[in-house]
Amino acid sequence: MRGCSRKSPSLPLCQRGIKGGFLSALVAVLFMLAGTAALSAPASAQVSKEYPLKAVFLWRLAQFTQWPSDAFQSPESPIVICILGENPFGDALNAAVAGETAHGRKLVVQQHRAVDQLRSCHILYITGAGPRQAKEISAALAGRSVLTVLDAEGVASSYETMIRFLTEQNKIRLRIHLKPVTAARLMLDSRLLRSAEVVE
Repeated sequence: MRGCSRKSPSLPLCQRGIKGGFLSALVAVLFMLAGTAALSAPASAQVSKEYPLKAVFLWRLAQFTQWPSDAFQSPESPIVICILGENPFGDALNAAVAGETAHGRKLVVQQHRAVDQLRSCHILYITGAGPRQAKEISAALAGRSVLTVLDAEGVASSYETMIRFLTEQNKIRLRIHLKPVTAARLMLDSRLLRSAEVVE
């Protein structure tokens, strides 16, 4: 397998872990180089690295999103990343955010089984929802500034998720729907928008 390169917009997955210098290089390529939209890998490597990499995506989304001040109880309140449903990350998401901050705030991960538990979320990762739960999510988040992220097409289709993780031809990329982002009073960094597929 080829080595990691910052020059290519499609970064091969390495056999190393996602900590240290590799994590820094990966993050830089993912979101800070204009036009970088995908992370590619041979299928065998993608199976083992997919969710640790998506954990990094979620952490970086916190850094590239601006929330209104009333989304937090106080200046010291953390940014809460919530997982609704099954947790596909294992310990990878907690490991990714450990010791990290966004906008001067600590990052906290919470896992919830029920929609009515989503009280303090700033980023909501939805692992799957049928039409009934999608309506419950819409009702629970109405009027709130929560960035919603979905992992697959055709899931929770009646809920207009803001960001989708798409995997096509062994590449992970983002699709961003601007209408619900604006409705939630969120602002996304222009560098993030340049690196994603944007749907007006």
